Amino acid sequence: MNKIHQILLKFIISIALFAVILYFVGVEHVIDVLLHANPELLAIAVVLYILLTLVMSFRIKLVLGSIGNKLSLFQIFPSNLAGLLASDFTPARIGYFFTAFSLSSKHQIPMERMIVALLGPQLFDFMIKATSAAILTYLVMSHVGLDGWLFNVILLVAVFFAIIFAGLLVFYPPFLDKLSFMSHLPVMSSVFNFLRKMHLHSDKVLKVKFEVIAITFFSWVVKATEWLCLAKAININITGDLISDFFFMMIFQAALTIVQFIPIPTLAGAGASEAGFGTVLLIFGVPLELSVTFALLTRFVMIVVDAFSLPVILSYIQTHKVENVLEKMQKISH
Repeated sequence: MNKIHQILLKFIISIALFAVILYFVGVEHVIDVLLHANPELLAIAVVLYILLTLVMSFRIKLVLGSIGNKLSLFQIFPSNLAGLLASDFTPARIGYFFTAFSLSSKHQIPMERMIVALLGPQLFDFMIKATSAAILTYLVMSHVGLDGWLFNVILLVAVFFAIIFAGLLVFYPPFLDKLSFMSHLPVMSSVFNFLRKMHLHSDKVLKVKFEVIAITFFSWVVKATEWLCLAKAININITGDLISDFFFMMIFQAALTIVQFIPIPTLAGAGASEAGFGTVLLIFGVPLELSVTFALLTRFVMIVVDAFSLPVILSYIQTHKVENVLEKMQKISH
């Protein structure tokens, strides 16, 4: 089965999951919720998502600048948006690497520099997501009367060790040297060569780590505010207090988006994340039709905005075979 057939199969599985979810919820209930949604809050959510994509593009600009590749924000923005669009329709969101392919091709930037610019900041993102997942798990277990603090501590420690391991591989060359015995294994030699090329630039990325952390935190706040607007647009209330609901959305958003990065056989976690929305929010007293509509809105906003970058993807595909692009993405994600 070639790469295109694999994606088509995952697309079919995603559609099937959506169909099952909508069958149990009732399509008419979802439509009714949408018809009574607050259009002003929906519009604000769209603007906030556009702001988020600009902030992400600025973060790439900052990191690339520290490496020595000076690009303007508006040179980066179309390719970043295209990467986000590709990630909306690829398993585990590996399509985001299209941002690296596009910028590398347009501006003759070595691929290892682009991967450092994308993966370096993502480590901070995953720290936020991992911590949020542990907090949300604790909140859910507490809400249903279970004491899950030990499970959360184990989960958090395991995830943080994985993130630290990845960080050492990218930013600390001596750590890679200690694993050099693995470089003789099949495939691993090319992985080690690629990591060593990344090490030529990783120390420069660390010089802007505090700026990256600040931008990442700001991005988290913007995304949480977007989700809060979407929730309030369809009258979702978690605690009855706006500030408390905002902090809940910070945790909920960061935790739930992890599902989209898990390599399950759906496109960007489609269907699985919507099921997660429904399950978690139902525990907090949100009716199923509201939570599923909320999940669909969060995905719809991204796709609508990201779709403006479709010409960037089509232009790239004209000069690169689709299967070659998919193969590149898969190699980098492993």
